[in-house]
Amino acid sequence: MTTFSDIFVETPADLSLQAFAHVVFPLISIEQYEERESSHYVDDTYFRSVGSNLEVTACFTDDSDLAKYRFWLPICSEDQARLAPEAAEQFALIISGHGWRCFIPTGAWYRNGWSGEGRLYEA
Repeated sequence: MTTFSDIFVETPADLSLQAFAHVVFPLISIEQYEERESSHYVDDTYFRSVGSNLEVTACFTDDSDLAKYRFWLPICSEDQARLAPEAAEQFALIISGHGWRCFIPTGAWYRNGWSGEGRLYEA
């Protein structure tokens, strides 16, 4: 069974996606990641972890309801021993401890009419 979760990260406005990726992946103990291009992402660029059952992507946030969070970390897990929501919570604690506020939305945040609910991790 594949599980999914998302973390939105608030950082300074001048932090580039590349700089964010170079900090956040090692911070959450992901050693291998690569830069990729796709027109499905803001600025056509994103970073993705490589070679594990837990896939983490780093990209710019493209949702107007979550615009104060500069970066989005979608998480996908195919590992039954490490579900995406549990990994997201662990990562949000680590990232917020680094000084960046994190938000994990609950429910269908990507749909119109989403309630705005979720868990905030203060820096």
